[in-house]
Amino acid sequence: MEQFGGEGVDVVLDYLWGPSAETLIAAAAKAGKDAVPIRFVQIGAVSGGNIILPSAALRSSALVLMGSGIGSIPRQDLIGAIRGVLQAAVPEKLKIETKVVPLSEVEITWNKDTGNARVVFVMKQN
Repeated sequence: MEQFGGEGVDVVLDYLWGPSAETLIAAAAKAGKDAVPIRFVQIGAVSGGNIILPSAALRSSALVLMGSGIGSIPRQDLIGAIRGVLQAAVPEKLKIETKVVPLSEVEITWNKDTGNARVVFVMKQN
């Protein structure tokens, strides 16, 4: 808690899962129910797809487990959020710098430095 100004952590964005998630959940349980409620958002599983979750960890803490991914919100809400982002990009004239490269040049282009440009591979057009 000292590392975070004495306030503690209220959200964990977990891309790892596995053993690191077990450790964090155990630490939240040790903090007890009087600690800051923690929203633990499971996003990825780089360290492992499963964890061992002691039931006491949930009963003795103010921990909220939730997932984030394509299936975690209703499709209409996801489409609405995407629509909002795209509509905001137009008036702000947001652009992504791109470099169009024929797919036949993928091998020589893959590790090339393209600066800030994102490479877009395209099929050769006749």
